Amino acid sequence: MNFKHYTLGLMLSVAYPTFAQEQVKPNKEDDTHLEEIIVSTTRLPEVKRNTSSSVIVITQKEIESYAQLNSDMSVILGLAVPSIGLSSNTTSNRSQTLRGRQILVLIDGIPQSTPLRNTDRDLRTISPYAIERIEVIEGATSLYGSGGAAGIVNFITKKSNKDKAFSGSTSLALTDAFISKGKNTNGYKLNQQFNGKIDNFDYLVNAGVIKSGRSVDGEGEYISPRYGLGEVTTQNLLAKFGYDINANNRIEAMYNFYSALQNTDLVASGGKYLEAPQIGVIGKKDPAAKNEGTKYNHNAYLKYTSKEIFTNTDLEASVFGQKLYTLFDYRAHNPKSPRWEETGGQATIKAEKIGARVSILSKIDFTEDIKTNYIVGGDFLFDKTSQPLVDGRLWVPELKAYNSAAYLQTRTVFYNNLTLKAGVRYDNISVKVPDYKTIPLKKDQQWLAIQGGNLDYSKASLNAALSYNIINEFNPYVSFSQGLSIYDLGRILRDAKSDVVSKIETDPVVTNNYEVGFTSKLGNNWNFRAAYFWSVAKLGSDLQAGEGGFWQVVRNPQRINGIELALDGKPIDWATVGGSFSSYEGKMKSDNSSSYDTYMSGLSIAAPKLSLFTTINPIKDLWVNLYYTHTSKRDRFTPTPNKAGVLTYQEGEGKVNPIDLFNLHTSYQYNKNIQLSLGIENLFNKTYYTSSSMLVARDAEYARGNGRYYTLSLIFNY
Repeated sequence: MNFKHYTLGLMLSVAYPTFAQEQVKPNKEDDTHLEEIIVSTTRLPEVKRNTSSSVIVITQKEIESYAQLNSDMSVILGLAVPSIGLSSNTTSNRSQTLRGRQILVLIDGIPQSTPLRNTDRDLRTISPYAIERIEVIEGATSLYGSGGAAGIVNFITKKSNKDKAFSGSTSLALTDAFISKGKNTNGYKLNQQFNGKIDNFDYLVNAGVIKSGRSVDGEGEYISPRYGLGEVTTQNLLAKFGYDINANNRIEAMYNFYSALQNTDLVASGGKYLEAPQIGVIGKKDPAAKNEGTKYNHNAYLKYTSKEIFTNTDLEASVFGQKLYTLFDYRAHNPKSPRWEETGGQATIKAEKIGARVSILSKIDFTEDIKTNYIVGGDFLFDKTSQPLVDGRLWVPELKAYNSAAYLQTRTVFYNNLTLKAGVRYDNISVKVPDYKTIPLKKDQQWLAIQGGNLDYSKASLNAALSYNIINEFNPYVSFSQGLSIYDLGRILRDAKSDVVSKIETDPVVTNNYEVGFTSKLGNNWNFRAAYFWSVAKLGSDLQAGEGGFWQVVRNPQRINGIELALDGKPIDWATVGGSFSSYEGKMKSDNSSSYDTYMSGLSIAAPKLSLFTTINPIKDLWVNLYYTHTSKRDRFTPTPNKAGVLTYQEGEGKVNPIDLFNLHTSYQYNKNIQLSLGIENLFNKTYYTSSSMLVARDAEYARGNGRYYTLSLIFNY
C-alpha cells in the first residue's frame, strides 16, 4: 500500500510563562536561571525568553516538588500541563492525551512511543529523579517525524553542572497513607547522585529505587491492583559522561535504565460501574501470571558536537538506541468474556529502536535588522516491535519500520519584534509486515492467515511560525501546523478481517492544527496568555470497545477545538499565585455523514480542567506550595439498554463527574547541605473515582483514586 501526502503549512507559537514555570522561586538568582533555560526540543535551540515556539518547560525544582506528592510521571504531567488529562492512577496513560490526540514521548530526543503497537506506557519510562527538565510542545508537529499529531513531551535528563571534581546528593523519603483498613501501605524512595568535572572530563551518575506500598482510597480500602501503582518497585540508573576535546569539540554519552514491576498478593475483587468500586483483597494469583509492568527500558546515545566548523556554523551528530519490554496483566479464562480461543493469557510488547541524526546549525545576518538562524539535517530510525503472549503466541507479528528524513528549519527576526519561522521536512517510512495469522478471540472462530507486505508512507511538510512582539501587554500570534502519526498499527493488524495486508486500512493520521492567541506581561509581576485552537484529521484515531473487550481504532474524520488560559504573578514579594484552564471538545463524522455529528469518546477528550497554585515564602528558607485541581463534568453520551434491558454506557462513553483535589508541598532549607520536605497528596482525603474509571464504564476498571498520602524526605547535598 502506498500513502503519499504532501503538505504546506504555517506554524506559529509564542513564548509564554505558565503557572508551572513560576511555582518554586527561592530567590532572584533562580528567577534569572529560569529565564536562561535553553529550549532544545524545537531543534533550533534558543533561550526560552526569546523563543517563538509553543513550549512549556517544567523545571527540575518543579518536578521535585510534584514528585514529593507522587513520583509517577503520568501523575506529574497530569498536574503540571494544562492540556494533558489527569492520571488514571494506573500504569496505563491511554486516556492522557494532549489536546485530544496522542503524544510523541521522547527521552533526550529518543522516541519512547511505539506506533507499531502502542504500549500506553510511554509517559512512564523514566524516573522523575533522573530528569533535569521537561519540554512540552503543544499542537501537531513533524519536528521528530511520525508521532507528533498532538505534540511532544521530551524528558531532558540531568547533566553535571559542577566545576568541582566530586559532589553528590543523597535523598531518602518515606511514604504512608495512615488511613488504611489493612497493612503495608508504607513505602520509600532512595536516590543517590554523584557528579563532577576533572579537567576536560565531566560525569554524572544517578541511581534510585522507589518502592510503593499498597494503594488505598479515601475510605481506607485497598485500590484494585489491576494495572495498579501499588506495591510497584521502580528502579532507574542514569549515567552521563562528557569529554571536551577542545574549546569547540565535545563528545558525550548517556545511558538510562528504567524498570517498574508490580509484586503484590492482592487480587481484584468486586466492582460494579456506578455502584461500587473494584478493590484489592488478599488472594492467590494465577500461577501462570508474571509480574505486570515494564521489565526494562534501555536508552542510550553517543553524541558529537563541533562549534565553528565553518564561520558561524556548528555541527551535531549522534546515534541512539532504545529497547523496551513491558508486560500487561494476566487475563484468566472467563466463560462470560472469552479471550484468545477461550483460554487465559498475558500480553507483552517488545520494541527496539536504533537511530542516527546529523545537523548543521548556522546563521546569516542580512542586515543589522534582519537576521536568520537555520538548521539543516537528516534523521534515520529503525523500529522493530511485536506483541507476543507470554506463552509464545504472536498477537501482533514482528513489524519492522524504516524511517528516513531530511529537514531544513529557519528562524528570522525582523527589527527585533517580528519573528518568522519556516522550514521543510520530508519523511519516508516503510513498514515490513510478515505473513501472519490472527489469534481467534473465541473457540468457534477460525485462524485467519494474512499475506504480509510493505506499507509505504511519505510526507513532505512545510512549516512557518510568525509572532509579533511590539509591546509587553499584547503579543498576538496565529498558527497552522500539521503532524503525521502511524497510529497503533499493530492494533489494526491484529483485528484484520482481510487476508492481505494491502487491503487493510492502515493509512496514518494526518492532523491539521490551527491556533490563534496572545500573551501579555502586565507590569513587572503578572503574565497572561490565551489561546484558541482547533484541529482536523481526515482519518481519525478514536478508540471504541471491540470484540472480546479489546479496543479497536475508529478511522472516521475528526475535529477538535478548545481554549487554554494561563495566569501567574506575584501580588506581594513573598508570594506567587497563578493558574490555568483548559477545555476542548471533539467530534467525528459518523459513517456516510457529511457533518461532524458524533462526539469523540472520553479516551480522547478529557473533561475541562482548572489548576490553581500558590507558593509562599513566609520566612527565610521555608517554602509552601499549595495546589488545587478541578476537573469538570463531561456528559456527552446517552446510555442504551443491554440484553437485560438495563441502561448502560458504552465503553469509553461513561459520564465523568467533577473532581476536586488539593495537594500540599512544603520544604525547609536547614543549611546549605540539608533540606527537609513534606508532601501531602490529596490533602483533604477526598474519596473519588478517577476520570479514566468513570469514562471507560467497565466494571473491572471502576476504581477510586488515592486517598491522603504523606511523603517525608531528607536531602543531603555535598
